[in-house]
Amino acid sequence: MTEKRDIASMTGFGAAAIETGGLIGRVEMKSVNNRGLKVSIRSRPGLGAFEKNLRDLIGETLVRGSVDVAIVFDWEAAAAALPLRPGAAAAAVTGIRRLAAELGLADDLSARDLALIPGLFDSSIEEAAGAEEWEGVEKAARLALAQLYEMRLAEGGKLSRILLSLAEPLDEFVRRTREAAPLALVRARERLRQRLDELCPNGLTQADGQALEREMCLIADKADIREELDRLASHIGQYRAAISGGGEIGKRIEFLAQEFLREINTTASKTNDTGIIQEAVEAKLTVEKIKEQSANLV
Repeated sequence: MTEKRDIASMTGFGAAAIETGGLIGRVEMKSVNNRGLKVSIRSRPGLGAFEKNLRDLIGETLVRGSVDVAIVFDWEAAAAALPLRPGAAAAAVTGIRRLAAELGLADDLSARDLALIPGLFDSSIEEAAGAEEWEGVEKAARLALAQLYEMRLAEGGKLSRILLSLAEPLDEFVRRTREAAPLALVRARERLRQRLDELCPNGLTQADGQALEREMCLIADKADIREELDRLASHIGQYRAAISGGGEIGKRIEFLAQEFLREINTTASKTNDTGIIQEAVEAKLTVEKIKEQSANLV
């Protein structure tokens, strides 16, 4: 027996804090609808080497959706991780004073001048991330991804209940249309008879009556919608089974919605009955709701 899998939407959000190597930051993930899986990552340049690891990590859990990942560090809070390089600073001061003495310049070097000398401060924001930093980012990414996925599952549960409820109006369309079809044929016969009475005020001949019966047989054959209603009922059953089975059903539900519309449109066009056409309009509105909801399912 196949185990039922949860239904997930493509909408979700997750976030987790990063604390690694003196760096403090945050990983945020949000996802919305997309035909496939698309991952966009914003982070400091030095983490570029680990982007593939992050994409693989997300791909292990998600199969559809546009996922935006933001990795942000609080550099002010992590000031201790970006210290002045004292050795480089001392060498710079010694070199500048020696040069000033050789050129006969005033020795008026200040602390502000040091800030203008390239290379005196740790440039960790540009340097490639090490294994320790990646471990911290990965841990936070897993927590954010788990939170996002839980939100997608919760949303998927809500959508599945909505989609199941939308099967009921389609059942009613099939039932009412089956009941209305014979009456629609009677009304079509009456309309044809009235038209003939208008054209032949002196009454119909025997031949006219026979022609009328032949025409009604043709109309009845063309207006036979039992096959369309049987297929529609079958599609509704598949629709319910797909939702009950769970898993990745978004594309399957979208396909079934197209089949619903095909059978409903054919039914309305074949009968050409005002009552059935109105029922078909309501059924098509239900299908549009199904399409809107299913577009957010994995």
